[in-house]
Amino acid sequence: NKAARRAVSRCSGTSGTTKLAKPSRPGWAKSAGMSKPKLIAFDLDGTLWHPEMYQLDGGAPFRVDAKGNVFDSANERIDLIGASRAILTQLATDPQWKGTHVAYVSRTEYPEWAIPCLQAFKLAPNVTMFSMSEYREIYPGSKTTHFKQIHRASGVAYEDMLFFDNERWNCTDCAPLGITCIYTPRGMTEAAWNEGLAQFAKKRAS
Repeated sequence: NKAARRAVSRCSGTSGTTKLAKPSRPGWAKSAGMSKPKLIAFDLDGTLWHPEMYQLDGGAPFRVDAKGNVFDSANERIDLIGASRAILTQLATDPQWKGTHVAYVSRTEYPEWAIPCLQAFKLAPNVTMFSMSEYREIYPGSKTTHFKQIHRASGVAYEDMLFFDNERWNCTDCAPLGITCIYTPRGMTEAAWNEGLAQFAKKRAS
């Protein structure tokens, strides 16, 4: 049940008590001339969407209503946090990001729910959160393992990666690899996105 799943998640280090950013349409920072990451990775639970997979009573299968809202089998709605939808849509459709890969890096114990949830969220005609990503490392364990697998599969250097996560220890674990890691306690916000791009460009310029 949900209470048991929350207890398990607390033991594994997942938290869901931080106030999350409301959905928004950001005004993008100017990025012309800035060094851009070759790969941008996002955590899922608490970074891109809410509730987290372990908090759902129903899970898969997911359904999409006429307005594009996503619901689990118990009719609980899953929402994209803050600027998540706008950011992902920009990455999927804006030509300036044509050379940048997108990855999802999650420690969820419910990959069998996370994958169909990604497939349910539509960002543009014929584009879903799942289809616009090249790499999906979605399973329990250290995220350094996830990134090592992405590095092997993509050939992208860690220094060319940008990563957003709402759990600080995931950033602390992955930063020594050379990845630019941005802590997002309220999920993906416009401020977090712009900070990530600026920090990445600064590191590459130094």
